[in-house]
Amino acid sequence: MHNKPLVPTRARARGTAAALGGAMSLIDEPVSLSAYDPQWPLAAADEISRIVEVLRVPRPNIEHIGSTAVRGLIAKPILDVMLGVPSYPPSEPLQLAIEQLGYEGLGEAGVPRRLYFRKRDFPAANLHVVEHGGSHWEHNIAMREFLRKNIQARQRYADAKVRAITSGAVTLIAYSAAKSALIEELLAQATAPPNKSLERTRER
Repeated sequence: MHNKPLVPTRARARGTAAALGGAMSLIDEPVSLSAYDPQWPLAAADEISRIVEVLRVPRPNIEHIGSTAVRGLIAKPILDVMLGVPSYPPSEPLQLAIEQLGYEGLGEAGVPRRLYFRKRDFPAANLHVVEHGGSHWEHNIAMREFLRKNIQARQRYADAKVRAITSGAVTLIAYSAAKSALIEELLAQATAPPNKSLERTRER
């Protein structure tokens, strides 16, 4: 079988601009925050095992990312899982197999070189498909590790989440936009060389 790379069927059926606009409207959904739940990493581990078994991908190529992967951090009660593939975009059979796991394919949804899939039955999860070792892969892991280790950064991020919700940003696109400046700042710290990251932390 020829594994031809392509974007999901929904995006293929529309023009590029129409697909982007349609996907962005489809990803918007109500947002709520929950206190950290110690069951999240356990649920993520189970979901990752299910993905590995069905897709037959190497276990090191899948990571639990996002706020539900950071102990003590408030978060949307939706797991974020990242699948790294050898080349981007992934093949059509892989994308179809992901959809058969119960995920809805929404294309890149405004983030170039990342395919976004979501599943809203229990446990609710987002699956981000990116190039293994690429910038998305490295940045997501760096951010997770930074927030796990840095109490001050973790609290600033938690405060920004609460401010976003209380200001009325209660749908995904508005909520993401409200946090974007701080995320960029924290990511810069997370990916800076150790001495630079320390200097930036001391400056605050």
